Amino acid sequence: MKKLIVVAKAKGIGRYYCQELRDFFVDEIQIDYVTSDSNNIQMVRDYDMVLITTYTIIDNIMKYVNQHCKIIKIVKSLSYEGIEKIKEIPYGSEALVVNVGPKTVSESIYLIYALGRTDLDLHPYYPGIEKYKKVNIILSQGELDLVPNYGGKVIDIFNTTLDTKTFLEIISYFDLDKKKLLGKLMQRSSVKKVNNDGVSFVISERFMLENIINVLFENLNEGVLIFNSVGEVTSSSNSVQVFLNKATHNILGKKITDIIPIDKNIIFEGEFVETIIKINNTHLICNIVPKITIGSNDYGLVILKKYNDAEMKIHLYKKELKDKGHKSKYTINDMIGSSYEIQKVKDIAVRMAKSDSTVLITGESGTGKELLAHVIHNHSRRKKEQFVAVNCSAIPENLLESELFGYEEGAFTGAKKGGKRGLFEIANDGTLFLDEIGEIPFHLQTRLLRVLQEKEIMRIGSNHIIDINVRIIVATNIDLKRQVKEGKFRRDLYYRLSVLPLNIPPLRNRGDDVLEIFDKIIKNRGEYLVLDEDVRDYFTKYSWDGNIRELRNCIEYMINLGKRKISLSDLPDNMKNNDRTVDAINTTKLEFQRKREAILRILYDKNKQNMKIGRKQISNELMKMSIFLSEQEVRKELLILKSMGLVSISKGRGGTKITQKGIAHLNI
Repeated sequence: MKKLIVVAKAKGIGRYYCQELRDFFVDEIQIDYVTSDSNNIQMVRDYDMVLITTYTIIDNIMKYVNQHCKIIKIVKSLSYEGIEKIKEIPYGSEALVVNVGPKTVSESIYLIYALGRTDLDLHPYYPGIEKYKKVNIILSQGELDLVPNYGGKVIDIFNTTLDTKTFLEIISYFDLDKKKLLGKLMQRSSVKKVNNDGVSFVISERFMLENIINVLFENLNEGVLIFNSVGEVTSSSNSVQVFLNKATHNILGKKITDIIPIDKNIIFEGEFVETIIKINNTHLICNIVPKITIGSNDYGLVILKKYNDAEMKIHLYKKELKDKGHKSKYTINDMIGSSYEIQKVKDIAVRMAKSDSTVLITGESGTGKELLAHVIHNHSRRKKEQFVAVNCSAIPENLLESELFGYEEGAFTGAKKGGKRGLFEIANDGTLFLDEIGEIPFHLQTRLLRVLQEKEIMRIGSNHIIDINVRIIVATNIDLKRQVKEGKFRRDLYYRLSVLPLNIPPLRNRGDDVLEIFDKIIKNRGEYLVLDEDVRDYFTKYSWDGNIRELRNCIEYMINLGKRKISLSDLPDNMKNNDRTVDAINTTKLEFQRKREAILRILYDKNKQNMKIGRKQISNELMKMSIFLSEQEVRKELLILKSMGLVSISKGRGGTKITQKGIAHLNI
């Protein structure tokens, strides 16, 4: 790993800059720090780059650094919080500026004057200074232990931060991923404008942007354009002139859509887009980053790059795959239902989509496992790439291996000339959905396990390893744990597949969702069907062993009856003779009877005491009986009891009362 070390005069400053660099580069480089007077100063010989806080440190390190090491003097700037404190200092004040040495204290004074606070009379202080002026205000940059103790007012203006130039030099020297770090660097470099009579410290955004793109992109075969929130080009790299065959003065200030042949909706779409454009009869890769916030303004970024032959082939192949239908068809809006059960599944699926880990979707046949796989893909970072779905049980066992992994020419009798790509290669950079994973032969389970572990495949008849980058989603309607116990499914593969398990509940457990799905299917088909209340109630109690697939068959049957209104007698015979449904309906009837009798008993007791009672109080009383109904559900039950003549409901003082018929119903 590339290694960088910060050498500072004081431990606190070294630690501060080291942490600032670690926060930015994360694990791109190893970053450490040491003080210039440390006994371990010789450790700098093991580093590729040394950052020094002041030139006086050079004498301490020169005899230790290796000949290939790059030494950089840190360029500093004041932090926003420090600037805020400096602007509060009264006009014309005197202040003592404290730092670790004469060079660093001079830098601090220079930075304060550079803010425009030339009205201040600043005096230096550092350990070992022979004479200094004792004034009322003392400014320290995080080194409070260096402050002289004579009773002055100490203002901590915090440590200076690393300037953008330092980050640019590190990125260029180590040849780090420039595209990846560009947006991060631009956001870090933003400085808020301070609107106050005292100080207005503003970094020129255009100057900053031009420096960034020149350092990061001029040595690459890429052209860069930066545009503002109204789509006008504000900056461009020199290399972009070659791509566009235009001078800079013909680019700046022009609309980006007038320069680049792309739709304006793509420019302001709000997400990263990669597309292909043609300029001057040359095909170019066009990457668009629509929104990067700098200070208080939004900018967009366009990166142009010429194709090489390999990239052209890859792009054309991906286009061909999508034209063949290897793309996602469904979004979360296609998952119909508002029950708690399905809302929970949707929420988990969207969160799982953010990861690249393998997802195992379980559920009965017909619950919508493939639809859910589409949803996960469409909410992932791979949504612009291909979505390849395969049913493992639909492909003969002797062909499944070649379909998944592909083969070379002459690998077996009947192999195509030139060989064939497997589904793993086809899905590369995208998502591969393996349905009915429980049906995959045992010998293929071993190969699949290797793909998950090593992220690489080998075609049949080849000894060449192919690296792949694919998100795998699998689904099954069988109990894989039981398969593992019975020795029909590899235990290690099961745990590799079930990193993110997700179960879809059967339709019978989703309440009124069945009615929402029914209405949606009818609407999509352009048909008109009305269900009797008895039928709607029956639908919510029916077992739906085939789930949504069975519901579709039922709808198909009813449409072919040619009737507009459907009653219970119109349902298919196999639905009428369902024992599970009859049991469910009988159980439900008993539950409703218990709830309604409890409501009547509560009303009787309160009416007997000449007390009124509202829906909320009824709900609370029912809760004491372990009957849980919301106020809305209580209202619905009261209306049913009214229709049965068991209660009377009147507005005002009368309220809800039990009738004589209701009292008789309770056998009181």
